[in-house]
Amino acid sequence: MMGKLDNHFGDNASLDPATAQKITSYLVANAGDAGGQRYSSKLLKGVATGAAPQRITELPKWVSEHRKVPDWEWRHKEVRTKANCVACHTAAEQGYYEE
Repeated sequence: MMGKLDNHFGDNASLDPATAQKITSYLVANAGDAGGQRYSSKLLKGVATGAAPQRITELPKWVSEHRKVPDWEWRHKEVRTKANCVACHTAAEQGYYEE
């Protein structure tokens, strides 16, 4: 994902090399498949090694947990996107999603 920032989901998200390297290092160290991550085994269940989707909303665990959310809720003006976790999970920024 960091290798193609000039076309990041349709946008140009290019960064200076030093910043890109810092972000890449962080992402590699904290990747779900890096081991030791709090919920990585749950999130990556059913995902082949090296085949993780680019979006968390495509992970089998995410899809399973959100299967009962009606389509109209995703289009609500306070939500707008499946990536807006804090719209429904008020403690998402602290890593809590169990409400």
